[in-house]
Amino acid sequence: MLLLKKKKYASVKVCARRVLPESGGTCEDVVEAIHNPLLKVQEDARSGQIPLEKYVITKTLTKPPEAYPDSRNQPHVEVALRRKKSGYVTGCSAGDTVPYIICCEQGNVSTTSGGIAQRARHPDELKKCPGNWMVDIDYYLSQQIHPVISRFCAPIQGTSPSRLVECLGLDPSKPAVIALDDEERYQGCEPLVLTCPSCSSTVECSPIFSFVCTLVDQKQADNDFWLKMRCPRCPEEGGVGIISPVVANQVNRQAEKFMSNYYKGLMMCDDETCNYISRSINLRVLGDSEPGTLCPNYPRCNGHLVSKYTVANLYRQLSYFCYILDTERCIDKFEGEKKVLAEKEIAKIRPAISLASSTIHKIRDRCAYGWIQLNDLFVNI
Repeated sequence: MLLLKKKKYASVKVCARRVLPESGGTCEDVVEAIHNPLLKVQEDARSGQIPLEKYVITKTLTKPPEAYPDSRNQPHVEVALRRKKSGYVTGCSAGDTVPYIICCEQGNVSTTSGGIAQRARHPDELKKCPGNWMVDIDYYLSQQIHPVISRFCAPIQGTSPSRLVECLGLDPSKPAVIALDDEERYQGCEPLVLTCPSCSSTVECSPIFSFVCTLVDQKQADNDFWLKMRCPRCPEEGGVGIISPVVANQVNRQAEKFMSNYYKGLMMCDDETCNYISRSINLRVLGDSEPGTLCPNYPRCNGHLVSKYTVANLYRQLSYFCYILDTERCIDKFEGEKKVLAEKEIAKIRPAISLASSTIHKIRDRCAYGWIQLNDLFVNI
């Protein structure tokens, strides 16, 4: 199934079993066997015939809920904080799995009245107060079912994402986009590690946004590296610390390492039981497979060769470093008095990392993956 490892999506398995037809039959039969169940799914959902348990999403807390700097953007953290405040013990600690349902207020079908995290409710909350909240059906149809079914049906002729939107009773003018939080967006990226020029020890740097959130919330930070720019293992007195050019140089070297990984051009078999890795390309073509994608272990392996480190991996990694060193856009994530406090704290940090930040941004912006060639979209008539 097309599921994320740490988040279990609701209704997807059930819907996939209903919608995806068995092989065989004409193209028209296959398309009809896809569209009709989707119409049935959305009718059952809107009429309240689907049990509440089918809407439950679960996600694991990787740390105590209070330690999340961007809790307001993460539904499972908001639910855990609310339950902990109410006196609950289970489901509120690191390692616990938090179930939640995305809801909307009774009588207010607009989903713009609050963020997804603010509209997340524990299943017990809905059972105790059914008159206050109701399941946000449009969210589940547009954000969970539609993207997955669209990916499954992409190779099938006779249907399209826009047609699937119509079958689900959604507004075709509103694109179905999954909103990822920063933890999910940069999952699997390597951390930014700086080396102290005095003692050669390393410091794993957390995002500046997370550090500033800790200061604004008046919590005890794990370390104050971004403020002092000094190695926590070196003595307070003496030493030069990690100055701005050193940070920029180390960031540049790590970025070059990621680019080197990409340009190695390693190919690997997508069959987990094969694990074939090579820089050589097999030019043999079988059936409708693309040249250079057939696994050399065929016929013992029916897998295909794919890039081990893609341009998307490179761009996401470089973007993660930009996110870690960001001192501009992160201010917009604060509101009210917290925004003023955040600006003051960031103003202390910015001079030391501005050179490193501009360096990694320039490197990332050279990556063609982040640009669209308008000449490819428009033609002269």
